[in-house]
Amino acid sequence: MKKFLLLCFSFVFVLSAWAQERVITGKVSSAEDGSALPGVNVIVKGTTNGSVTDADGKYSLSIPSSGGSLVFSFIGLKTSEIAVGERTIVDVQLGLDVTQLSEIVVTGTGVATDRKKLAISVESITSDRLPSVPAASLDQALVGKIAGAQIFSSSGNPGSPVSIQLRGINTVSGGTQPLIMVDGVQMGATSLNSIDLNNVDRVEVVQGASAATIYGAQGANGVIQIFTKKGKAGPMKLSASYNVSSNDYLNIGNLRQPLNHSFTTDANGDITQTGGGLLSQNSTGIWGSPIWNSGATAKYDKPYKNNTKYYDHISQLFRQAITTNFNVNVSGGKDKSDYSISLSNLKQESVIQGALNRTNLTTNLGFELAKNLTLRSVTQLVYTDNSVNPNGAGLSSAIYTYPFADFKFRAPDGSYLYKFGSGAGANSTNPLYAQEVQKYSNKTIDIIPSLNLHYNLNKFFELDYKVGINYQLGDFSRNTQNQTELASFKFNSAYYTTNSTGQIAKASTNQYNINSIFTALAKVDFAKDLKMDFPLVSSTQLAFDYRNNDFQRVYTTFTGLPSYTPIDLVNGAQASSNAASEYKDRFITYGYLVNQRFEYKDMVGVSGGFRTDFSSTYGDSKQAFTFPRGDAFLRISKFGFWDALSGIVPEFKLRAAYGEAGTQPVNFVGDIVGSVPNHFLRVNTFNTGNVDNGSYLFPQSIVSNPNLKVENSKEFEFGTEFSIAPSSGSWFPFINGSVSVWNRQGTDVVWQRVTPVSAGSESIWDNYISLESNGVQFSLDMDVYRSDNFKWDFVTAFGTSKSFTKNTADGKDIPLTWTSAGTYTLRPGQQFGTLYGYRAITSIDQKDQKGAFYLNQANASNFELVDGRVVDKTSKRVQFTSDKYVLGNTTPAFNMSFTNTFSYKDYLDVSVQIDWVGGAKTYNQTKEWAYSEGLHSDYDKPVTIGGETGAFVAYYRSFYDAVESNGTKDYFLESSSFARLRNLSIAFDAAKFFKLKKFDRLQLVLTGRNLATITDYTGLDPEASQNTSGGGTGSGAGQVAAQRGLDYWSFPNFRSYQIGINIGL
Repeated sequence: MKKFLLLCFSFVFVLSAWAQERVITGKVSSAEDGSALPGVNVIVKGTTNGSVTDADGKYSLSIPSSGGSLVFSFIGLKTSEIAVGERTIVDVQLGLDVTQLSEIVVTGTGVATDRKKLAISVESITSDRLPSVPAASLDQALVGKIAGAQIFSSSGNPGSPVSIQLRGINTVSGGTQPLIMVDGVQMGATSLNSIDLNNVDRVEVVQGASAATIYGAQGANGVIQIFTKKGKAGPMKLSASYNVSSNDYLNIGNLRQPLNHSFTTDANGDITQTGGGLLSQNSTGIWGSPIWNSGATAKYDKPYKNNTKYYDHISQLFRQAITTNFNVNVSGGKDKSDYSISLSNLKQESVIQGALNRTNLTTNLGFELAKNLTLRSVTQLVYTDNSVNPNGAGLSSAIYTYPFADFKFRAPDGSYLYKFGSGAGANSTNPLYAQEVQKYSNKTIDIIPSLNLHYNLNKFFELDYKVGINYQLGDFSRNTQNQTELASFKFNSAYYTTNSTGQIAKASTNQYNINSIFTALAKVDFAKDLKMDFPLVSSTQLAFDYRNNDFQRVYTTFTGLPSYTPIDLVNGAQASSNAASEYKDRFITYGYLVNQRFEYKDMVGVSGGFRTDFSSTYGDSKQAFTFPRGDAFLRISKFGFWDALSGIVPEFKLRAAYGEAGTQPVNFVGDIVGSVPNHFLRVNTFNTGNVDNGSYLFPQSIVSNPNLKVENSKEFEFGTEFSIAPSSGSWFPFINGSVSVWNRQGTDVVWQRVTPVSAGSESIWDNYISLESNGVQFSLDMDVYRSDNFKWDFVTAFGTSKSFTKNTADGKDIPLTWTSAGTYTLRPGQQFGTLYGYRAITSIDQKDQKGAFYLNQANASNFELVDGRVVDKTSKRVQFTSDKYVLGNTTPAFNMSFTNTFSYKDYLDVSVQIDWVGGAKTYNQTKEWAYSEGLHSDYDKPVTIGGETGAFVAYYRSFYDAVESNGTKDYFLESSSFARLRNLSIAFDAAKFFKLKKFDRLQLVLTGRNLATITDYTGLDPEASQNTSGGGTGSGAGQVAAQRGLDYWSFPNFRSYQIGINIGL
């Protein structure tokens, strides 16, 4: 009996244990074609218990005896959660995740293409991964987000564009700005930073000529395409957001003037002045002239005291600024229509003077007009009012005036002083005076409508037509007050700008860009459509593209304004004289594209084609320019031998592409607004002059060339894309990666070729240069951790590239200098961004390039090494070479970003972005100019020379004036590598936390930008470098490709703290 009971008990126990678990099996297949899906993760919800489908898409998994749910997930497919119930077999089909696939399906291909079948590199980013930047600017949000692209915030001035270089340098005259497209059509008049960030759905970026061939002579610099948000079928959705931020200028290198001086003083430490007596400021505000001692014995060891005071001019110039941003969106739709309407307003103060006020209204309407016929209309209206000075910040005045002058000193009439007298420094100019007497206004209206009509004739043929107009109307005004009644003029004859009686300088701009694209697509699936036992898909694409760019700017100048009238109330009718001029630029181009594509079994794909362009400015020959292309991909993971690896590496693709694309010959000419395009490099234009009551024509200093060709970029790219599923548990379930290696050859690059005097001009535009670029880029996107309550995503993007001057037509160097700035030279065989200048001598017996000693060896005992440089012990001066060398290169060795996103349940999100720019150098021209007058804080630092320690003036000034005053010296070429905490945000959704049913979202967001920077750079900001043809980073100035990494009174970025609220109903 006892044994029987024991046996019964054991049997019940086994049955109970068996009943607690059961085995579920099933198959996962594709919803599109029914094919098996290997490598799909199958996890029991709420546990780490899971499995992965095999090569046949089958899985087996033990789960609790009743209930429970299975979660099926795979990269690029919609995650599916299935309640098991009492079933033992659970089959499921997974569909494509449109939100993932739509990231990269159009740009570079012209038609919607599955990412898995792309043979080119197309980087993309969706709106949920774009940070909420204070400026609500799309270009700022892209910084650090695109693998391989060098996108830097080179100026913090409101309205300033970011510096964009997608893949190497293709042109010298035209800058590196890529082609900007919005919803399939070009945006040629409106700046990228005018697009409302809140209305962006996703961004696609094509970087190289291998992918940009379809854009022809506009595509060599790459393409950035923005897709705006659409409505979705369902009830109306209302969302709104409001953000406010506090912004402070960055001074990472603690740039300031020295706290001490070397002026002659009396026994009490009071500074004396020329002619005797103590240094003082007279009743009109002018300072006397102190005696600045700069000889071998002079030191900066005396503080400002008694009759003088130290004023921090950097702090007096900059201020804290506030930015607000408001957005509201209404969207919805039905089965055959959808709508999205968005309104936003941005108000961004400058940390110097003025503010940017921008309002955006966007409508996106979609309709199904008939079966297979759809129409989409997108219209953007942008109104911008910018009162910021586009020509810079007045930083040179702040640095170049001795710190005993108080910028905030006011004369008896209440006005600021313009000049403090020559005794206050070589500049002695007060930037606050300029802000008071001169006001800027730049009002623009941008209208950007586009239409897209799409018709599916049948399963074989599709027709698509897009047309867009980008119209801009601008009204710029620089109003300078009549200063004849102000103290600065009455007592010191000092006035700002060219005329003391005041001036209104206006520029009215009317420009438009029309882009019309017709595309026909024929697609045949031999297996499905023709019932052939041959799994081949053929796609034939034909397209015609027309672009018309028209630019007109009218300049009017009114001089002689009434006094005692506030400048804001003065108008041109009150002026005593006026003048007017006009500039026009027009450019038309059109072309056609032919492209053929074959795909076999989703395993292999090849395509080839060409783009042919014609233009209104192609010169006398009127020839067309043709750009061929071809690419291929091989999905190794689709072959049978890969089945054993499919669970761990479900996707592995090799790809290669070759393509050619062009850059139109264009030169940008600076004006009071920023810059104007000049497409007349093939059309002869003349200057006019007057003599003996008559007029005459004479050639431009740089004459046009009717035989100019389009600049051509030929690029080969190869790479791989892969997906890894290393774990079926919570840690590292998915990893996506992409690697690209590319090489580019640039031919017929346009620049000025020097002509003989007999030609009647200095030079002629010519296809003068050949370039070469190469680089590597990769991106990694991984799910670090996944559970029911917590998610951790990690994204990194990396890029490195170099551009070289391969040769010039005559083998000569091309020196590039601007406004007393560092000397950049294009030399055959040398990298772009190479600086040439004088090196500090680093050994007493150092020889020059001809083998001769730099220093007289008989006097070797007169020299010693100080901080690794040879110094004359008597004069205290650093010794430099008399001949010039390659000093270094300002191109970063690489740029990289790291973004971590943490999500807890559905109500708390934390995002951290760190950007790292390595191997970068900047020529610190700002520092060099400050050294010239002893106005850099380095003058406070003591050094030991000849056994004597002190902050010797001669030692520091020699870095400026040795060999050549303001000559390019290696000392000022600094490391500007940096790591920056670009973005930190914390978002809490109260609607999800408190389960507020009336709200889809009620989110509080705290954001910090540019919070911390690690760098050795001694300037204001290692990222802010001037890359224009004049001092300062003007808001509208064009970028000069060859002159990067130059700090020439550059406008710094700012550190911001932002609080925002997002509401969804």
